[in-house]
Amino acid sequence: MAELKELVIKYFEKNKSKISKDELRKKINIKGEQQTAIFNCILNELVEDGCLFFDENGYYKLFTSEIGLAYGEIKINKNGTGFVHTKDGYTILIENSDLNGALDGDKVIVSSINARRKDFYSGEIYKVLKRKKEFITFGVIGNGKNATLIPYNNYNNINILINKNELTNLIDGELIKVKISTECTDGEYEATIDSVIGHRDDPDIDIKLLAEKYDFPIEFSRETEIEAEKLPKEVTDSDIANRIDLRDKEIVTIDCDNTKDRDDAVYVEKLPNGNYKLLVNISSVDYYVKKDTKLYEEAKKRCTSHYPNNACIPMFPHIISNGICSLNPNVDRLTKTCDMEIDKNGNIVDINVYNSVIKSRKAMKYSEVNKVLNNEVISGYEQYIDQLKLMKELSDILEKNKNERNYLNFDVGDIDVIQDKNNKPIKFIKREIGEAEKIIENFMLAANTSIATVYSWLPIIYRTHEAPDPIKVKKAINILNNSGIKIPKINNLNEHSIKHILNNIKNRDEGEIVKTILLSSMKRAKYSTLNFGHYALQLKNYCHFTSPIRRISDFINHSIISKVLEGNFDSIDFDTIESESLNISNDATFVEKMDKDMENEARLMSMAEYMEDHIGEEFEGYITDITKNGMFIITKNNIPGKVKLTDILDDNYNFDYNRNILIGRNTKNKYRIGNKVYAISKEASKQNRTINFEIPKQKKLKI
Repeated sequence: MAELKELVIKYFEKNKSKISKDELRKKINIKGEQQTAIFNCILNELVEDGCLFFDENGYYKLFTSEIGLAYGEIKINKNGTGFVHTKDGYTILIENSDLNGALDGDKVIVSSINARRKDFYSGEIYKVLKRKKEFITFGVIGNGKNATLIPYNNYNNINILINKNELTNLIDGELIKVKISTECTDGEYEATIDSVIGHRDDPDIDIKLLAEKYDFPIEFSRETEIEAEKLPKEVTDSDIANRIDLRDKEIVTIDCDNTKDRDDAVYVEKLPNGNYKLLVNISSVDYYVKKDTKLYEEAKKRCTSHYPNNACIPMFPHIISNGICSLNPNVDRLTKTCDMEIDKNGNIVDINVYNSVIKSRKAMKYSEVNKVLNNEVISGYEQYIDQLKLMKELSDILEKNKNERNYLNFDVGDIDVIQDKNNKPIKFIKREIGEAEKIIENFMLAANTSIATVYSWLPIIYRTHEAPDPIKVKKAINILNNSGIKIPKINNLNEHSIKHILNNIKNRDEGEIVKTILLSSMKRAKYSTLNFGHYALQLKNYCHFTSPIRRISDFINHSIISKVLEGNFDSIDFDTIESESLNISNDATFVEKMDKDMENEARLMSMAEYMEDHIGEEFEGYITDITKNGMFIITKNNIPGKVKLTDILDDNYNFDYNRNILIGRNTKNKYRIGNKVYAISKEASKQNRTINFEIPKQKKLKI
C-alpha cells in the first residue's frame, strides 16, 4: 500500500493538471478488484489529509494555494468562533455563521479567504473532509415525530437531516447521541440517532455527558461483565501455593475516606541494624485478568479509571475493583510485594519482589490517621498507634531524602467539589496534604522506584519526565518578574535553581500562582518504553506499579513481572511485549491528558453551576493572568473566572506587553499578576463552562 501511495503522489507532483479517478487508474496501471480497492482508499486518505483536492466535477488535483482554498484543522472556542490553522503556518478566523456544519477538531477546506492582518485571515468553511468525532450530543424538545433536535453545545452550529421515523420514541428533555456524516444536502448534514444518553433531569446526567464528550465509556460490554462475574469471589488454598504468606503481619491500607478500590497495603518494622523494612503490597489484578480476554482488552481501551466530581468510571468492573482485587480488611488477598530495606538516610539498600498473600487488618482513612498522628484519640486505632508513628518516622526520612536530591514539588493542590445531598455544589476546597497522605505518597514512590530499578532489563513501561526547555522557563520567570512578583535571581537554570525558587515562594500569598506559571513551562510527564528518567522527581529509574486497579501502565507492568516471578522467563517474547507496551504507553499518555481535561471541565461545570446562583455577589480574589483582553482571577473560595477589559469599570485600560500589566488611561492604576482584587460575579453558564466577573468602580485595587 505504501508503494502505491508513493506512486500516486509522484504522479501528481509531476503532472499538475486535474484528472478523474478512472483516468488516473489507467495512467498508473491499477488492475484487479483488490488493487482498485486499495487505490480508492489511498485517494480518500490523500484528500482527507489535504494533499489532493477533489472538486465538484469529479476531478483530483494537487492541493496548492493556487486553487484559492486552504486546508487545516478547525478549533472552535466556547463563543462559537472557529480558527483554522493551516499547514502553511497562518490562521483563518471563521465566524459562527460561516462554520457550515464544521465541528471542533474536524479537517476542513476553507474558502472566501480575506486578509485581515499579517498571517491572519478570515474565511468560511467550504467543506468538511473528516470528522474528529462522528457523534455529538443533541437535546430533544417536544415528543415523538414532532420533536426538534438542538445541539447541546450552542457553539456546534450545525443543521442535520434525519429520518422522522427515528424520532418516534423520543421524549422531551432527553439528550441523545447523534452520528453526523460529512455528506451535506442543501446545508443539512445527514445524521442518524445512535443512542439515548439520558434525561436532563437525571441526577447523573452531567457525568454521562462528560463521558460521552471525551469518549470514555461508562458501561462495560455484556461479554466483559460475564467474564468478571465468573471470577472467584474469594482466595482459595490453590491460589496461595508458592506465595510468601504475610498474613501474620500487621498490614493496613490507608486511603481516601470514600474509596472503594484499595490496591495498596503497607507495613513497616525497625530492623536490628537500625534500618527500616518497608513492605508495599499491591493487588495482583493480573492473576485474575489474563491476556486475550474481554476484561484485558477493555482495560487496554480505557487505560485508566476516571473520577470527575466524586464519581467513578472504573477501568475494571466494580465486581473486580471493589471485590476480589480490592485489599479489603479481614479477607485473604493476593498481592505482589515490594520488600525494601531503607537506611536512616532514606537510601533503599536492598530490594526483594515476590508474590504474596496478605490479610489487611484495617481499612484506614487519611482523615483519621492524620488525627491519630496529631495525638487525637480515634476509636479503633488504639493498637496501631506505634505502627503509624513508625510509618511517619520512615516517611519523614524519605521526604528529607527527596528534598536533598532537589525533588521539585509543583503540587498546586487539587480542588475538591463538595456537594449537598441533591448533588448540588456548595463549596470548593483545596485538598489537604496531611501526614497520612505523605506517608502513602513516599512509600509508593519508593516502591515504584525500586521496581523500575530491579526490572530495568525487562520491557516495562516507565513513567518519564524530560527536562524543560530553558527558554520557556526563563520566559515564565520574566513574566513573573515583569509583573512585580520578585523571583530570586538565578545564574544557571537547573533543578537546583528551580528548587530554590519553589522554596522561596512557598509561604507567600502568590505562591500558588507562581507554581502554576512555572509548571506551565515544564514538559508533561508521559509513559514510555524508553527510560528518560524523571526530571521533577530527580530519579533515574521510575515507573508506575502501585495502582493496577485503576492504571493500565501498572497492570501491564505487573503482567510482565509475573512471568519472572512465576519462573516463566523462557516465555517472555521481548519484541512482542515491547511492541504492545509501546502502543499502550502512547494510548495511556493520550488518555491521561484527556482525563485531566475532563476532570477540570467537570470541576468548572460545578463551579459555573454554583455561580449561577450567586450572580451580583462580591468575591475577593487574586489575579492569575493578564492578557490584552483582560484578566483571569481566582476567588478565595477557589473559583476561577475571567474579567474582560470592558468590565473593569473604574477606567479604560491598556495592556503593556513588555511588563505584562494593565494600565488605566486616566487613573494610571496598574493591575498585575498576584494583585488582590474585589470582583462582582456578572454571568455564569454551567452549560458553556464560563464564569465572568467585573471590577466595580468603588472598589480600589489591593496590592
